[in-house]
Amino acid sequence: MNKLRYLMLLLALLLPLALPGPVAVAKPLPELPLDLSGELNGVPYRIVVPANWNGTLLVYAHGYSASATGVEVAFLAEDELLARGYALASSALRSGGQRLDLFTLDLKHLTDFFKQQVGKPDTTVIYGNSMGGVLTLLSMEKFPGTYDAGIPLCANGVGLIDMAAHRFSYALAYDAAFGWDESWGAVEDMRDDIEFYSEIWWPTVFDQILAPGVPGYPLNRARWEFMRLVNDMPSEDFYYYTGPLAMPPAAISTWYFSTHSRAELEVEAGGRVSQNVGYVYSLSDAERAYLLGLDPTLDLDGMLAHMNAMTGITAEPRAAAHLRRIGEYSGRVHGPLLMAHNVADGICPVEGTTEYANLMASVGTQDLLTRVYSGFPGHCNFTEDQMLALFTAMDSWLETGIAPTPDAFPEALGFVHGFEPGPWPQPLQ
Repeated sequence: MNKLRYLMLLLALLLPLALPGPVAVAKPLPELPLDLSGELNGVPYRIVVPANWNGTLLVYAHGYSASATGVEVAFLAEDELLARGYALASSALRSGGQRLDLFTLDLKHLTDFFKQQVGKPDTTVIYGNSMGGVLTLLSMEKFPGTYDAGIPLCANGVGLIDMAAHRFSYALAYDAAFGWDESWGAVEDMRDDIEFYSEIWWPTVFDQILAPGVPGYPLNRARWEFMRLVNDMPSEDFYYYTGPLAMPPAAISTWYFSTHSRAELEVEAGGRVSQNVGYVYSLSDAERAYLLGLDPTLDLDGMLAHMNAMTGITAEPRAAAHLRRIGEYSGRVHGPLLMAHNVADGICPVEGTTEYANLMASVGTQDLLTRVYSGFPGHCNFTEDQMLALFTAMDSWLETGIAPTPDAFPEALGFVHGFEPGPWPQPLQ
């Protein structure tokens, strides 16, 4: 290569580096107020921005649904949040079930879409109830830079593996109390295509607890109480509906999650998800006396022996690997967490908040966690005033860098001060 050609090639390489690049022009905000809806990657979404947008985006994560059909893209306390100037965004679920990995990704895509189409928020807070609380925790761990803070409500605090184990124990207690219907599959491995209402609820369980025209609801109280006590479940919401945001009574809801939902998770994971290695099922002397007072004919020793004879169950390796991949926590969050729970929750035990706090402490992120408790029993049974207090407290935390004190959560609103849940009822897997 001669010198002239060499110089021309060198100039061609260096010239673009010396010239100024295109000047970035800030995209103007669309006209507000704004109410957008549509589909993003096939998933329905809704974005609402008030005229007085305060710069904060609240991303709402939906709770569990057996089917994506009919899941409304809605927000808790929508009118009040908009009046306070928050922008709101949420996705429906692309499917039913518990595909936490896909649902968290959908929420991230929606948040990125908001930033591209509406504008970059000053602050982005993700929040959700029940499974949406789980999505909140996972999102705060997995997507640093996407969310500044999270408010998980009534979340399962131990991850999918231990939650599946807890629900298997409930099914095993039913087996000891009433006897298992083998047409449902094995108690530790549900039939994959089981249908809750047509095969379990109406033909069998309804008449065991709610038979119409028969006084004394719940029927067979001693046996249902055995199922509750041997699994350390609270009494307050076990039989009765507890509020406008709460699920049906835990005796019914947990039965659904222990059967239909567990089978659904087995299909998603590709194998048995139940396990209880190291579990010991027992009753205190006071619990024994109470149960025998309800029904002196109960064979409590035989029922416990039946359960403890099945304490070597393990999840299939590929199923366990799936649950770890999509639903195991690390505790390594990247912003403040305001974790709220009801003190008596039969669906997602409040003790899970203790375990998540312990996990965060083990990785040194405990200063990013504040736990708050509502005295109303039930699963996700929060009032609108309590919800607004949580958002106000998080705003202050983000603005000042100082975690909220109990004064931010007045007992007059139903919050409980000084409450400390115990450890998870059985060993964590």
